[in-house]
Amino acid sequence: MAGACRGFHPCLRGIGIAFRPYAEKVKEVRKMRNRMMRSLVLALCAVAPVTTAKAQELVPHARSQAVGFDIGAFIPSSNTGDQLDSAPPVSGFYEYYFTPRVSLRGSAGWTRPSVRGSSIDQVRMMPLRFDVNYNWERGKWHPFVGTGVGSYFLQYRRRDEPLGDSVTRFGLNAGGGIEFFLNRTVALKGEGRYHSVADFGRVDPSGVTLTVGLKSYF
Repeated sequence: MAGACRGFHPCLRGIGIAFRPYAEKVKEVRKMRNRMMRSLVLALCAVAPVTTAKAQELVPHARSQAVGFDIGAFIPSSNTGDQLDSAPPVSGFYEYYFTPRVSLRGSAGWTRPSVRGSSIDQVRMMPLRFDVNYNWERGKWHPFVGTGVGSYFLQYRRRDEPLGDSVTRFGLNAGGGIEFFLNRTVALKGEGRYHSVADFGRVDPSGVTLTVGLKSYF
């Protein structure tokens, strides 16, 4: 036994020589694995900002949609004929953004001002409007201007009962306002618009609306 190995150490050297190729392969595998891990980390670092940017895309963006409601005051502008008193209007709307700056808004509203000097006569006004708006990006504040057309459904009422048939009058409007974003999808809105509406008998339904509202984007 002693003659075959001539000592214990030469045998160990032979075993080491025999296993050296395997050790080198293990090192190569480890190096390749480390390179792959580094490449994967770099790829994730490159993709992450893009994903984050998409997730944090500014609102509104192209194809954004929004719904909301407004309440406020209608202030008639006429000082001839059967003049109207101020009254609180309410309305709901849907808005679609063709670009981050340009949108189309459809809205339906209701108000019922009294005829000045009468405690029993009123005029019910129900506008159906389509407006084009342009807004500016100012961080949380988004000022906007707009104009549009609409059909205004009008009817005299006495003691809360219809007095004659409902009629439809064409109208134009123009105005502007500002939105304040509470978060990425909810904004408070303040707006003022002048409505020029064709006369209804002795009544001129034209006037100004001043409203505040809430708007939700999706």
